[in-house]
Amino acid sequence: MAFNPSVDRREFERVGLPATAFAMDAEGNELGRVAEIGGGGLMLQPASPHARLYLASGQRLLVTVLEPGTENSIVVSVEVRYVRSNSIGLRFL
Repeated sequence: MAFNPSVDRREFERVGLPATAFAMDAEGNELGRVAEIGGGGLMLQPASPHARLYLASGQRLLVTVLEPGTENSIVVSVEVRYVRSNSIGLRFL
């Protein structure tokens, strides 16, 4: 089987979220806006440079995803998959 870089290897489809959904750590620090979510995890747009420096690949933490203006929130256990300048990838545990 030949390697084909154009093939999407994701197991789960990504879904965009409203611009208002955001994630916080267990201490109440805002990590960033939840840009996409899928069956395997979620992608954040960092709230600040601090959020990028605070998180490290392989780190495990509890994250609360909130949608302001509603009573909707969920706490999930995640592992940091990657930290980039404009995105943070988290995998559900």
